Amino acid sequence: MSYKIRNSIALGVLFLLILGVGTYIRAFNLPRKAKQIEKEVKKIDEELQNTPNLVNEFNDLSALLSDTQKRWENRNKDIPPVDVTSQSYAYFSRLIDLSGYVKLDMVYNGVQSFGSYGYNVYNLKGEAPFENFYRFIWYLENDRKLYKVQTMVLRGVEIAPTEKDEGKVLVTFDMVVHAYFSSVAELSTSLGERSITPNPLTVDPFTPGISSGIPANVRELVEIERSDLKAVITGKAYLMDQANNIRALQEGDEVYLGYVTKIDPEGGRIEATLNKGGIIEKVELKIRYGPLQTVVKK
Repeated sequence: MSYKIRNSIALGVLFLLILGVGTYIRAFNLPRKAKQIEKEVKKIDEELQNTPNLVNEFNDLSALLSDTQKRWENRNKDIPPVDVTSQSYAYFSRLIDLSGYVKLDMVYNGVQSFGSYGYNVYNLKGEAPFENFYRFIWYLENDRKLYKVQTMVLRGVEIAPTEKDEGKVLVTFDMVVHAYFSSVAELSTSLGERSITPNPLTVDPFTPGISSGIPANVRELVEIERSDLKAVITGKAYLMDQANNIRALQEGDEVYLGYVTKIDPEGGRIEATLNKGGIIEKVELKIRYGPLQTVVKK
């Protein structure tokens, strides 16, 4: 084969190769790239059309950030790294000094932890004039440390007058309080300040419109509504009475304005029926257990 023919064949093969590659690029590769470019253009066009919404979202997030930063800079609660029971009791005692007479008994009910924060659970039970109790709750909610009242049961108790004391109405309370703590060091001190003067009260909602005319407790019987149940065994219950004395009661025993109708050792409770000037009421007390205590069934 001559040199000329070989060159012609090589050029033909090269031409066919170039033609095939060009056809592939033209017929397949370029249309695919064109579709991708069209999609990108369409996406960019949609984003450009959505610019007002993006601007609104940006403005909303900026306002939220500004408000959050302002609240952070003006926070007025201290959240310690740990909450110690003795310190919480001392804190409650300080609030009582600010509030006036409040009889209070505290029981620790355990801890709840959630990573960087948590809270101790306390059961507070006692009695106080409503105005003092109101101030105590106000200081508890508004003072520097973060305490939250989770549940609260209130009851108005009328105290009959005696030769030494005038008649009065006390509020008995039984509530659960959460004392918060956090490992975030910045939360242990706050920068904001606020007035901590409680608003004055004009009405005591627990003052009865008409006195029930109950007799004075001249025999110093157990006032079941003002007592705290400490222990229950078969046929007998032990209470701390209104004068902080431990008293033992059995079913049928007389209490102030009534008598004991039921002692339940398995449920850790006692029930009494009272006659308040013709109004019959049943009052139930339960033992307040700490985290390591359980009801012993017998």
